[in-house]
Amino acid sequence: MEKQNSLYSYILGSVIDGQLPEDFSLPETENDDGVRWADGAMDGVFLYHMQYVDPEKEDLELMAQAVKAVSDKDYDKAEELFERLSRKVRALTLIDPLQSYIMEHQDILDAQNIFDFACRLLKSTADKEGVKIALSLLELFNTDEYKDVKDAVRTVGLSDEFTLFAVFVMSKWNEANNEIFKLAQKVHGWGRIHALERLKPENEEIKRWILLDGVNNNVMASYSALTCWTKSDAQTILRNGPDKQEYEGIREIIRGLLDEDALAGMSQIQNKEEVMIDFLKSAEVYASKIDDYEAINEIRLYFDGEETADNKISSLCDQILNSDKCRETVRQALKNARGIELAQELNIEYKTDLLELLQSDFEKYYYLCGNLMSDPQYRDTVIKLFKEKLPLDQMKSEPGTSLGLGPDFKNQNALQFILMGLRQYQPDGLCFIETGLQSAAVMTRNQALNVLESWV
Repeated sequence: MEKQNSLYSYILGSVIDGQLPEDFSLPETENDDGVRWADGAMDGVFLYHMQYVDPEKEDLELMAQAVKAVSDKDYDKAEELFERLSRKVRALTLIDPLQSYIMEHQDILDAQNIFDFACRLLKSTADKEGVKIALSLLELFNTDEYKDVKDAVRTVGLSDEFTLFAVFVMSKWNEANNEIFKLAQKVHGWGRIHALERLKPENEEIKRWILLDGVNNNVMASYSALTCWTKSDAQTILRNGPDKQEYEGIREIIRGLLDEDALAGMSQIQNKEEVMIDFLKSAEVYASKIDDYEAINEIRLYFDGEETADNKISSLCDQILNSDKCRETVRQALKNARGIELAQELNIEYKTDLLELLQSDFEKYYYLCGNLMSDPQYRDTVIKLFKEKLPLDQMKSEPGTSLGLGPDFKNQNALQFILMGLRQYQPDGLCFIETGLQSAAVMTRNQALNVLESWV
């Protein structure tokens, strides 16, 4: 039975034109540990960066009790046991043992009761892990002929928190790949990353979407860059000469590949030097935006750091970046706080533009102070501006346990940026240190302590 406070109802009531709003997030639940993770982020980090650990024996025993309660049609007890279990173990680590246990004991378990419970739990629970457990149970069944179930799976799948689990269920449907494709286009965070991993490039429409839009997620392009490169056949398109739209799609994929902080990308591309030369030849034709020149600079920096750097790549990059067209594009971008790193690389004056932005809209551009504090010509002006704009005395309080994230801590966030610019001793900045040490936010206090440590 659907409950008004269930996550399914919350998602369903938030859908606009077939997808969730850009700022949508699930409400916090009892299982949240006080740190606010973006929807799907905790599972995403676990999948990409953590080693799988088998559940403890006592957790498996609790899981078996919950499954037995389901089979006996004691659904309330089963839901309570699963909630207890999900407070200890994330559903992602339970999928395999849960499904294996049910398959191994299918001769003594009531399949219909398990199916009915999964359908009920999917729509009734307010627990995030409970939704995932429901989807993991539904994955065991052929749900292709159950319209209500499919609609519910499609609905919860719109949330980045549940997309991965919804895709597992969809994979059993007759039109599986088409369903995954439609869902991938409607999610924009971790959900898109997970859906892309399981999306097959079986026709030109899908391949083109992967090429043009696949890496455009609100997490990091690098998580999907290698997948998009392979599934879109970008290398062949680049070799044959892309049109402008294809060039721009390939540009964003390449930028994701170059960012290997999270996981391997460009290093996995065969003949990567030849690929980059092909791209730079296309860039000579199409480059006109700051994104183009930033990508070219990133290529130059990446390959200049390679032991076997190709001089042709560096030469092509320098030729494009030192053009009048590029330099003028950078100057225009600076007026919107874009292209700062590129301006530094090309020795283009940028600090006057940044100070004007900081003075015109402090709340929007306070983070730019870090680019100005190291210059004595601008330092005093920036410090004075922060003293005027921040209510320092009002910001002092007893220490709290919150990290200091979100709109409630916007003044503390601004304070952290000016603190970072005080690493070299600045007596005029003592007022910021005092306020930082008396901040409620942990991150702000730590930043103030870091500055003091650098002074002594």
